[in-house]
Amino acid sequence: MNGSVKIINYNTNAHSIVSAAGRISTTEGSADEIYKKSQENEDESNIKLIEKILSSGHESVLEHISVNLSFNDVSVFVEQFMIEFRLASFTVKSRRYVDFGKMGYILPDFSKYSGDNRELIENTYKKHMDYLFGEYNHFVQAGVPKEDARFVLPYSFKSNFYCTVNGRELIKIMNEMVNGRGSRFSEIAELGMSLFTQCEDKLPYLSVKKTHFNAGKLILESFGAAGGKKKKKKQKQELVSVISGTDLPEKIICRSAALNYGIDIDDINTDNVGLQTKIISAILKGSRRRELEQTVFTIRFNRISLAGVTHLVRHRMQSIVIPDYTASCDFYEYVLPESIVRAGLKERYDNIFKTSRKAAKELAELGFSAEDGVYLLLSGLTVPIMTTMNGNELYTFIRLRTCSRAQWEIKACADALLSELRSRHPVMFSLFGPSCFVLGQCPEGRMSCGSVEEMFRKYGQADSSDK
Repeated sequence: MNGSVKIINYNTNAHSIVSAAGRISTTEGSADEIYKKSQENEDESNIKLIEKILSSGHESVLEHISVNLSFNDVSVFVEQFMIEFRLASFTVKSRRYVDFGKMGYILPDFSKYSGDNRELIENTYKKHMDYLFGEYNHFVQAGVPKEDARFVLPYSFKSNFYCTVNGRELIKIMNEMVNGRGSRFSEIAELGMSLFTQCEDKLPYLSVKKTHFNAGKLILESFGAAGGKKKKKKQKQELVSVISGTDLPEKIICRSAALNYGIDIDDINTDNVGLQTKIISAILKGSRRRELEQTVFTIRFNRISLAGVTHLVRHRMQSIVIPDYTASCDFYEYVLPESIVRAGLKERYDNIFKTSRKAAKELAELGFSAEDGVYLLLSGLTVPIMTTMNGNELYTFIRLRTCSRAQWEIKACADALLSELRSRHPVMFSLFGPSCFVLGQCPEGRMSCGSVEEMFRKYGQADSSDK
């Protein structure tokens, strides 16, 4: 294994706080008194109690443990796998600002390939990786922004990041790595086993291996029986499609606002557009915005780069479906940054994807596995994504991602989504836009684009005085 994961910190009082949480529902005394009693107990005594509680299926007590993880020199594919877990916090090294030309790349376990092909597979892989990193460096040196040069980086490039997670979610993550969907990939499985080993030493009650049901196999068999076939289809031209959403969302929001403030909805006309606008405008200025969460929208991002996926999944309060990259990525489908075109490097950029397609085919013919083939995928390859967000999370997503400082690809997606939502529900979504538009001022400080008035004109407001 190339990289590593390490438990760098956890509650020093972990055994005491979890055992106290287990006692509090059945023990007399205040929270402080029960915690003090747990502190006075030997660790072994507390651990036995915790294990007894867990054996009864009461895992919520583990949520009082906070575990800090550091991932060192793992593949960006591992990073992508991890950040899909929504009950965790992540901070990663930015590819928009950091030069990754010398970060290095992951080497698969070539020992599993036997015979004469083994050395050929290893040499072909390394040669292609060196070529891709060389092209990345060429683009950076030619003045292409790092955030655009990164699209030619393979998914083998090394990533470093921090993760903070509670104990219950850590059990889920480790089992997904070792027994679930991550088990196909040796790098992920080995990292998961490393975490299990560290938990056995530090937090033994977290080292719980669970059985896993392979739903994917049954689903594919079911589609096959229904006449469905796995086949690649050219991605749609439009960036975003709104598949479904709450009917009359403005009315639902007004009704929930009335309920929230003790107003009898029979006494008001929630069909009144003026009233809807005033109420939603007021909600957007508040901090709670629970009324917006009574509306939900299912969205399909028809084509978004693998690099762009990382921007999308950072929005935690959504239900997102990301396809299996090994089955969905096509070297013919990729983003083309304008900076590449302006630099006169389009032909060279296109050739990188063409060369990568040939290398992937050559390695596959030599016996290179589909699981290891994920390292050959380029960050600029695009896939479709489906997600469901409530109105409040949509507000956050659109407010941050339509900002002029947002990365250009995710901004284009957010603008396309806002346009589609406005065409369906103009009263509600005419009030959505970047922070300066909805709040009346830019929160970016010295990093502001300085074009507030222009943003107001673009997103439908004549001037900021109306806000």
